[in-house]
Amino acid sequence: MTPAVTLNGVVKRYATARALAGLTLDVERGEMFGLIGPDGAGKTTAIRLMCGLLHADKGEVRVLGHDPVAAHRRISEQVGYLSQRFSLYGDLTIDENIAFFAEVHGVSRYHARRDQLLEMTQLTPFRKRLADRLSGGMKQKLALACTLVHEPTLLLLDEPTTGVDPVSRREFWKLLSESLSRGITILMSTPYMDEAERCTRVALVHEGRTLAVDEPSTLRALMPGPAGRRVPPSLEDVFIAKLAEQEAKP
Repeated sequence: MTPAVTLNGVVKRYATARALAGLTLDVERGEMFGLIGPDGAGKTTAIRLMCGLLHADKGEVRVLGHDPVAAHRRISEQVGYLSQRFSLYGDLTIDENIAFFAEVHGVSRYHARRDQLLEMTQLTPFRKRLADRLSGGMKQKLALACTLVHEPTLLLLDEPTTGVDPVSRREFWKLLSESLSRGITILMSTPYMDEAERCTRVALVHEGRTLAVDEPSTLRALMPGPAGRRVPPSLEDVFIAKLAEQEAKP
């Protein structure tokens, strides 16, 4: 089966700055894939390329088997994109926000879907509340509901839990797990290594390059350690080691 997402040797520049320097990865259908790296690693640029919002300067980008720029309309029907600055409408209620995004995606019969999403996100008791009056965690749950309203097969989430309190992060991850169990493929970027551990596979990214791609447990198992080490290596240890390997190359 064709991968949900393929990036092969992708290069992207902004003026004189290089955001991606040959990024390569595959996301299999039905998995939760983590794009892991610090600020400035190129995670947002990679996701915007997958959405067809940017052109790659070099390399290949395929989403659900298609060029996301050339087939933007087809791709947008199957992809849900939650950006770091997802724009909810503060003067609209929860109900009205979901209805708005349903109409944006051409979904005319959305009422049953809206009720399902409100129940899933536990927002039903607040459905008549204005978005501006929601807590940060509730806003993120509403944003996810708006992203899911057209029933996408692929979710692209750009640091969706950054700035969210620990309880809301846990609730958000429960929603992602429920979406995954329904067959939705999820790619999310995050700077949090504890979130990376929840992913099926991860790509460790630094300065637009792929340092490693594998299951978190496999990456940790391959990590060499000092003799007698009692504490197993963390993904952060793996990231630091892979970065040192990259910098040691001529």
